[in-house]
Amino acid sequence: MVDLRYGSGNIFNEKVHGIGIIALGSFLENHGSALPIDTDAKIASYIALNVSIITGAKFLGVVLPSTEYSYVKHGIHDSIKDVINYIKYLVENGRKIGINKFLIINCHGGNTLIKDEISKLNHENCFIRMENVCLTHAATDEVSLGYAVGILSEDKMKTHDPEIYEEIGMVGLKEAREKNEAIDLEARSVEENGVFLDRTHGRFLLNELINNYVEIVRNMI
Repeated sequence: MVDLRYGSGNIFNEKVHGIGIIALGSFLENHGSALPIDTDAKIASYIALNVSIITGAKFLGVVLPSTEYSYVKHGIHDSIKDVINYIKYLVENGRKIGINKFLIINCHGGNTLIKDEISKLNHENCFIRMENVCLTHAATDEVSLGYAVGILSEDKMKTHDPEIYEEIGMVGLKEAREKNEAIDLEARSVEENGVFLDRTHGRFLLNELINNYVEIVRNMI
């Protein structure tokens, strides 16, 4: 049996090896012209990996399936069961390498639908916590955060307009606005204020999110 040096490297302490970080987003969603279709997955992965590097917790990767409200039609999604089964796979294999606490960083609003199912996975020897970053779809916050992460095309901001791409702020998603008051309020805000890139805000938001999850990991130890 190899004697592993759990105290080596830049880590909070040896106990952090019992914590795993999972990124959750979506891979197949339109985000206007300036952001890629896998924006949510990339932002979640960027944040999760950086939190792992800073704390020493183990980055377990990104969940491939994603789910969505049936009335939000801006991409290709999967069932809640598909998402949960993938998370179960990561958790089961994480436990084989000594992880008993899991932090899921979710950057896709539709995935909040799995909340109740996630709670069912918790038991005495396995704790799972999901934190959500839910920004107005492809609007100012997400554009600015995308810039900070490095996935925004500034040249394509010229055509990043909800009058051209209906999913921006979900302004043109009529059914979603009719069935979800929160979506309608966000869409109204985009209609009134527009969408623009704020580089300073994007960098601030990214640092704030990373620091927030670093503290969550610290408290999970």
